[in-house]
Amino acid sequence: MNKWLASTFLAVGAAAVSYYLGDEENRVKAKQWYNRAKAWALNETEDETYEEYMTEKVGHSHPEDIQDNTMVDEGAQFSVNYYNEKYKKH
Repeated sequence: MNKWLASTFLAVGAAAVSYYLGDEENRVKAKQWYNRAKAWALNETEDETYEEYMTEKVGHSHPEDIQDNTMVDEGAQFSVNYYNEKYKKH
């Protein structure tokens, strides 16, 4: 009885994990969670764990990205107005 119960729980758990990881967004979340847990266990700093910041455009906008260039050109006021228009009015 115990072997049957343990194998049932193992099969249900494997099915749940495979269903959850079937979505790309969930795989990214799981990878980020794993990296944070590993960094916490190894006492690494946050800068060493967030590789996704290295792939994003942090501080350097693309020359053909008009909206981002306009935001950088106009300064902080544009970003505040953009946030207010997009998120506060809904």
